[in-house]
Amino acid sequence: MKNNTKKIIIGAVILIVLIALFAVIWNKFSAKPTKGAKNITVEVVDNEGATTDYTLDTDAEYLRQAMDELGDQGFSYEGTESEYGIMIEYVNELRADYTADGAYWAIYVNGEYGQYGVDTQPVTDGDTYTFKYELAQ
Repeated sequence: MKNNTKKIIIGAVILIVLIALFAVIWNKFSAKPTKGAKNITVEVVDNEGATTDYTLDTDAEYLRQAMDELGDQGFSYEGTESEYGIMIEYVNELRADYTADGAYWAIYVNGEYGQYGVDTQPVTDGDTYTFKYELAQ
């Protein structure tokens, strides 16, 4: 009986240490927003490959906040809210409907496929954020 209790305690301590280690790693390496003035470019590549660029001076910390500021330049978006943030369905009134034809709006940051949604994508000075209409393979 004593041996089983000792194993349970050791297992619990190891689990707590692992959870703490993962929390430290997440905090150290997760994307963080930057405060202050930034100049960014948002580009939209539509279903025919035409590109529209928008330049913005902003204090936004996340991409969605910057997108909201672009409305006066003619940029628009709509989507469905979920617990994970917004799923972009329309950009500049062009719909990407994954269920109908496999189309979706991909997000690129400086030419690299985005790792975050617009709600959690930090905005960094000088970066280019691309919304590209794509079809699933």
